[in-house]
Amino acid sequence: MVSTDEKIGLNIKEASRLMGINEKLMSELTHVKGFPCIKFKRRIVINKLRLQEWFDKNSGRYF
Repeated sequence: MVSTDEKIGLNIKEASRLMGINEKLMSELTHVKGFPCIKFKRRIVINKLRLQEWFDKNSGRYF
C-alpha cells in the first residue's frame, strides 16, 4: 500500500484529514471553480501539491 506521503492524488477522506475539515465540506469544495481536483465518473482525486497552493491563494475567502 502506498502511503499518503508518496501519493500525488488524494481522495476526499485523505484530503479532509490533511486540511483539518470534515469530508462533507471537502466534497463541497470539489465543486468550486478552480479547485485542484479531477473527477473520474464518481471518483474524485485531489492534487496534493496544488491543494496547498489553492489554500494559500484562497485564504480569507468565504465559500
